[in-house]
Amino acid sequence: MKNKILLWLVTLTVTFSLDLALADTMKGRILGEKCAQTGKIGECYLQWADPMVFWTQEGDYFHIKLAGKNLDKASLDKQLGQEKDPNTFVGKDLDQVALDKAFGLEVELEGKVLDQGKDKGKIEVAKLTILNPPGKKEFFKG
Repeated sequence: MKNKILLWLVTLTVTFSLDLALADTMKGRILGEKCAQTGKIGECYLQWADPMVFWTQEGDYFHIKLAGKNLDKASLDKQLGQEKDPNTFVGKDLDQVALDKAFGLEVELEGKVLDQGKDKGKIEVAKLTILNPPGKKEFFKG
């Protein structure tokens, strides 16, 4: 009986000490803030690209905070150990150049929506994958 109570207490302690809002996977587009505000989703002008935001299909948008360099060593090694995809950006590869490559395109990102302090309304991006990159060719046998 004591072992069950002790195990239950340890489980509760570990549960509440972990960050329960771990990275979410979301789909959307990388756009300029003005494009997201005006609804010009498919035709965002380059001069409106700054500041870049992540726009979801529900119509919400979040300012982007890159967190690739802040990943801990274990999770970075796990993600880098997988086969390298040229359209996936993680760690030191996740920078402004990666955002520029994804501008106007549909992406899938792993991150966490921040809702406290000065970062309220931002999304901290840990991994970015371009879903339909330009130049992707599909050949069909007919």
